[in-house]
Amino acid sequence: MKKFCLLALACVIAGCSSEVQTSSGREYLAKYNGVGTASRAGDKDQKDKTVEERIRDAAAVEPILKFPARIGLARIDQGHLAAIPQEEAEAWGKARDKLGNGFGEFVALSPLVAEMVADRGYGDVPGIVSQIRLGAARQHLDAVLVYEEHSTEETSNNALSFAKVTVIGGFLLPSESHTAQGYAEGILIDVIQGYPYGNIRTVVDKQTRLSSAWGWGSSYDAKRELAERVKIQAGRQLADEAPELFMRLRTELAERRAK
Repeated sequence: MKKFCLLALACVIAGCSSEVQTSSGREYLAKYNGVGTASRAGDKDQKDKTVEERIRDAAAVEPILKFPARIGLARIDQGHLAAIPQEEAEAWGKARDKLGNGFGEFVALSPLVAEMVADRGYGDVPGIVSQIRLGAARQHLDAVLVYEEHSTEETSNNALSFAKVTVIGGFLLPSESHTAQGYAEGILIDVIQGYPYGNIRTVVDKQTRLSSAWGWGSSYDAKRELAERVKIQAGRQLADEAPELFMRLRTELAERRAK
């Protein structure tokens, strides 16, 4: 297992895309024998229950995560499960190295697997979180860190804005200033129970880029590229800060079981 984990991480860092899964579904589900799972508010059997009963059902979950574990990484982009960019994947590999061999491994949740499991061609298409949990269950993950990145952008004229009154000046001179700030937030949940183990969030310092008003490398392109850059940086920063969350969680779970 140790060699496999290191190999999987090496593939992520090197940009490889292959991964093998041979885990047993029977053994995976056996960990949850006798453990209650929370019902969703939209389930048929929930609709006939009182609010108090539904609250009790939602609360009837226990933290059972044990390390080493298989932790899924689910990146949401524009409301959809998306592949993890190489720069972020490298950051997650470094986070795994920092956590050490007793932690386990990070496994990127496959959008294709999630789509395959969630969309059966009948009934309602599940929401993104349910889709992620279904995909994570198919990959036999113990928990999944669902995270999302977004940015805020501002555009303003600078001292060279006078050049926009001419065609050549509008094409060539950097008359506009673009500022963007990146954000990332995530939640670590148990795949089967939906138990929330922790939250993590980060903010990237504002970044600025200049552009011409129109033409090649114009305002729209510069703004879009800057927004994407701060989003990816937010994802990398989230990965850098994640070891603190996992180390604290591992310690508190061990203390809880020791009692």
